[in-house]
Amino acid sequence: MNMILIIEDEPQIRENLQEILEIEGFATITAEDGSQGVEMAKQHQPDLIICDLMMPRLDGYGVISILRQEPSTATIPFVFLTAKADRTDMRQVMELGAEDYLTKPFEPNELLRVISTQLEKRQRLTQQYKDQIQEMEDQINYLTHYDSSTELPNQFLLDEYFNQIRVQADNEEKFLPVLLIDIEIISRNKLFLDSSLRALLIKNVGKRLNQLNSQQQMIDLIAYLKTDQLALLLKPVKDSRVTSAVSQAILDSLSEPFIINNQEISVQSRIGIACYPNDAMQLGELLSHAEFTLEHYKEENQTFYHFYDQEMIDIVFRKVILESDFSQALEKNEFQLYYQPQINIKTKKIVGVEALICWQHPQYGMISPSEFIPMAEESGFIIPLGEWIIKKACSQIQNLHSEGFGMFNLAVNISAYQFKKANFSERINEIIHETEFNPQALELELTETLFIQDIELVKTKINELREYGIQLSIGDFGTGYSSFKYLQEFCFSHLKIDRYFITNIDKLENKQSIVRNIIQLASSLKIHIVAEGVETHEELNWLKQNNCSIIQGYFISPPLTIEDLKMFLLANN
Repeated sequence: MNMILIIEDEPQIRENLQEILEIEGFATITAEDGSQGVEMAKQHQPDLIICDLMMPRLDGYGVISILRQEPSTATIPFVFLTAKADRTDMRQVMELGAEDYLTKPFEPNELLRVISTQLEKRQRLTQQYKDQIQEMEDQINYLTHYDSSTELPNQFLLDEYFNQIRVQADNEEKFLPVLLIDIEIISRNKLFLDSSLRALLIKNVGKRLNQLNSQQQMIDLIAYLKTDQLALLLKPVKDSRVTSAVSQAILDSLSEPFIINNQEISVQSRIGIACYPNDAMQLGELLSHAEFTLEHYKEENQTFYHFYDQEMIDIVFRKVILESDFSQALEKNEFQLYYQPQINIKTKKIVGVEALICWQHPQYGMISPSEFIPMAEESGFIIPLGEWIIKKACSQIQNLHSEGFGMFNLAVNISAYQFKKANFSERINEIIHETEFNPQALELELTETLFIQDIELVKTKINELREYGIQLSIGDFGTGYSSFKYLQEFCFSHLKIDRYFITNIDKLENKQSIVRNIIQLASSLKIHIVAEGVETHEELNWLKQNNCSIIQGYFISPPLTIEDLKMFLLANN
């Protein structure tokens, strides 16, 4: 029922208007002057106001001026009643915001037509406002739940849907797989420098996955995350093999090229999988676990899918702890040097030792260099650590030389990061002088990866080191970027055959053929061969029979502390 406020100072007219309107089914409230009318309008918020123009205290001009300034009453339709027929007065009230006016006296039907017209107009405006508000709400809801660039659901919608569907999974005693897909473009061109075209690719990926789902009906929701990854919520399942099958189908589907703006684009996809409730109870945790899975297997340069397991988290946390502790380990004297003897099996004499480093971590115990050296290289800490190794080893072995344990070589592994440092050669020379170490007894072991870099820079540094009298060897030969021409070009003193080729060499003919060729080549170039990783008498005999005279490995001795090395030297001498 519409409510109409009547503001009229003449009691008879006010009562007549009230009677007419109530007969027609309107609810009415009345005010006998303008001031009272303003207060009632603010209090009751009527659907329409009928107001006399000429009143004592506060006239109609004043009433409409006040109400039009109030946000709550500014849009209420106004119809004025006046005995004045002056067009100037009428124009003034219309300018103040009145919708219509009636000149006294008027017929009831005339009044009802004006009221009906204004109420219908107000109803239309109200509906328009409602439609606009609904449209805005719909737009806000869309922007809240969807990514505008890809038109895919976002994480907010994914989270809402996950909370609904996990109830079903609980009731059916099934688990709920969450797939996190990382998409990498492997055929790049200038087009994909534009982020909008990247979004277009993701949009096409979403369409392809929806097409795949029309056949399998296993994907419940595909969402695009702010991390530029896709998250898929599968239907609840009881068998992980179903998840594996869906994941492989996704990888197979995405392996087909996309056509974007007439360009063929290929992508490499990787999927990390975490399952509710086995791996976590909340979506955020599941996505984090799936991300951990992707991170754990990122070194696999290929398409893959993997399930999350707790062991991966332990590995990641271990790496985080080691990285945080790494920079202080040198100050805390947690690094230890070990020396593995090298024996000439013809003369049965010790001809050298290789310096090896380990990290005695207070929480994890002994850490292998294969684990912490990559951290050192990534952080740049390999530079001070590498200098410490060389200086410490030169100092300790020089003491043995001085104490009469004989002359033998010291082999030290050098990282490519150290070697590339501008003053590397000069710093090595300074350490030799500081420790009074014989440079001819120092053997710097380089890796094959050095020779795929700036070859002229490598040649310059090697010549500088040789001028200082330092020997150079190439380590782990045969496992990296072997190029036999470098053996002659750089005049290495030693070549170390990687343990991979030595293990079971007495039994494997393919290894025997490779090692024979290496030995013959090194012999022709007058390069000493060192066989790493010798662990059995049979391996030693084969190497001896094939003219490999220097061996290193657990068959002779494990890596030793400097004190144990002294005992070993005494026993063998």
